[in-house]
Amino acid sequence: MRLIELPPSKSLANRTLTALAVRGKALPEPDESWSDDMRAMYRVLQGDGDAGAAGTAFRFGMAYWAANEGASIHLRGSERLLQRPIEGLVDGLRSLGADLSKQNDGSWKIHGKKLTGGPLSMDATVSSQFISALYLVEPRMAKKLKLKLEGHVVSAPYIAMTQRVMEDGEWPVEADWSAGIVWALRASCMGESICLQGLGRRSIQGDSIWSRWGLPLGFSASYEAQGLVIRGLPSRPKEDMHLDLKDCPDLAQPIAAAGVLMRRKVHLTGLETLNGKEIPRLDALKAAMSSLGISVEAGESSELIFDSSSWNPSEAILSVDPEEDHRMAFFWALIGLEQPTEWTGEATVSKSYPHFWSDWNE
Repeated sequence: MRLIELPPSKSLANRTLTALAVRGKALPEPDESWSDDMRAMYRVLQGDGDAGAAGTAFRFGMAYWAANEGASIHLRGSERLLQRPIEGLVDGLRSLGADLSKQNDGSWKIHGKKLTGGPLSMDATVSSQFISALYLVEPRMAKKLKLKLEGHVVSAPYIAMTQRVMEDGEWPVEADWSAGIVWALRASCMGESICLQGLGRRSIQGDSIWSRWGLPLGFSASYEAQGLVIRGLPSRPKEDMHLDLKDCPDLAQPIAAAGVLMRRKVHLTGLETLNGKEIPRLDALKAAMSSLGISVEAGESSELIFDSSSWNPSEAILSVDPEEDHRMAFFWALIGLEQPTEWTGEATVSKSYPHFWSDWNE
């Protein structure tokens, strides 16, 4: 049985780092296990305004510096990052008294103020990170924040994670469940047994829900002394796959890849936030299916529907490029278990999982 040491959860780490900074506590020093996103969060909290491609660092950093009375910072990011949704957070911060000025290139100049707190209505349909960012800086507000969330709340478990961090966040943080699913699906597709170290029964990460989907995803899961043990079932499941990922959209790419390898009909819903991620992920998934010769059915903008029951890998080497998106890299890593591939941009996995390839190719 293979033992896999997963990286720290960047979602949990970035919330914990911000919570520590808000309380004026010293931040832990980066080490070799830190992902690019964690390093970006650390830089921004230390006063370096360049978030790079890290959306979480940009959003949490905006709230942190807006609530840091007397501070000034120029918050910058990659071209794609500066195109991603931010208006909901900006509007919320400004309603609380923040001084934010958008620059011509999409970056922001921020002058820290004492935010008012109190009642605030926010659109909850775009990004849960807008809400999390405000909760994280609530200790620096004049009054307790009373948020009224409007519309369907996307990625609600991430908001719950933020609230738990504010109550009792500790360092070091849990291992990353969203990285663990890639290994679980590999075990399903290859009939392997893998122990994912650092994953336990009690997790505040919403993405841990995948451990309950063993039957539809083709694995058994058991908690043992060293971690979560995943064993691929004797045969791959063949029935149609229907999963609602509205609370865990980051799982979409690896699950779609596993659907292809299992030659199944797949219907994934709850994907309304995917095109606002590092790249337009839903569009990227549809393009990936096309390159594999799989037709994607027309549907709602929040779903992915395809039938891979007749898919066969090509003998020709397929050129793949995750387009600087780590989760598309995980998609292609799984597809590469059967389809010969030639890579461009494989280093993008360092955004969340720096030692992924050394583990994967061991």
